[in-house]
Amino acid sequence: MAFIDLDSDDPVGNASFYNVNGAVGYGGKNLVEDVKVVQFFLKRLYSLEDMKQHKPWGEMVVDGKVGPITRAWIMRTQQLSKGVMIDGVVDKAGNEQNPSNWESSISHTKYVIRMINNHLRKRDTAVYKTLPTNPVVPSDMQTIFQQIHAQGPPMNYGSS
Repeated sequence: MAFIDLDSDDPVGNASFYNVNGAVGYGGKNLVEDVKVVQFFLKRLYSLEDMKQHKPWGEMVVDGKVGPITRAWIMRTQQLSKGVMIDGVVDKAGNEQNPSNWESSISHTKYVIRMINNHLRKRDTAVYKTLPTNPVVPSDMQTIFQQIHAQGPPMNYGSS
């Protein structure tokens, strides 16, 4: 299941973020809750007024399954982002061999999960800060975010 992760560079001063336990996308672990979080975040991202014109093809369904629409939405997000690898995969930020959860040790590119979190935290602040209880968040997603929050640590939203 996705989890709250602390910023590797400054866990006290910088915002925490929702991370995935396994890669989401082509060839990833595609754990259902991780996939749902990524799908929900992408759907929210492309519902923002300034992102609607960039919305990928198809209608995103938050169902925990990685199919052609989810892959297309991940690819489109990577294409629009600076400094991320365009591979159709949302990797877990950081690992045992790489203490940084900002930049991958192999490709030296930014983690797309961090970018998605940052965009939503800054541009969809009211929803992002209330994911476990916000009425625009579907009840099954509220439950996932409630479970994530129950496992802690508490979210630090930084200065949005």
